[in-house]
Amino acid sequence: MENDVPEESEQPEEQSEQAAGRAAAIAEASSPEQTEQSAEQAERSMRAAHRPSMAAAGPYGHPIHPMLVTIPIGAFVATLAFDIASVTIEGRAYGRPAVWLSLLGIVGGLVASLFGLVDYRRLTKGTRAHAVATRHMILMDVVLVCFVVGFFVRRADSDYYLYGTPKIALALSVVGVGIMLIGGWLGGKLAYSYGSRVADESDQIKAHSLSAPSTD
Repeated sequence: MENDVPEESEQPEEQSEQAAGRAAAIAEASSPEQTEQSAEQAERSMRAAHRPSMAAAGPYGHPIHPMLVTIPIGAFVATLAFDIASVTIEGRAYGRPAVWLSLLGIVGGLVASLFGLVDYRRLTKGTRAHAVATRHMILMDVVLVCFVVGFFVRRADSDYYLYGTPKIALALSVVGVGIMLIGGWLGGKLAYSYGSRVADESDQIKAHSLSAPSTD
């Protein structure tokens, strides 16, 4: 009696043909006109992200947001360092400067976030740059919440500068700095990988040319 079941070697060939057919259909759906329109849209979005939406965001090629973020980053890292010192070094007076460093970081972070929001509005919705910027913004807002809560926890303890940073505030500092590292990495990706608020390549190449005169 003959076996009517098709050989196993025939099944992969059928699957391969089906996959090739689907790929061909997708390629046909993406016409040259659609590809060109997509490239033009990406070019417009990138050019828009290079330029400020208002004068307050900083001039072309010199955004203010990246300068301001150094204040909360430095203040929050220093807060964590003093928090750790306050619970490990004898005397424990390091908890007091940690309070005011955290407040400096909170104020600096709020100001920096306003300028960051202005740049965020220049990004086109639906693009990868906009998605990364959204995650960056959310993470940095969480960092601010951590240190705001930590600040009030510290202030609620009248002897915070005598007995070290409260454990809850210390934990919030650790979590806040950890999230800040991730959010900062995303911010760097926006600038250095996606070119948000950087000068156009045509302007950048002039700075690397031996024949171009210096205007700086």
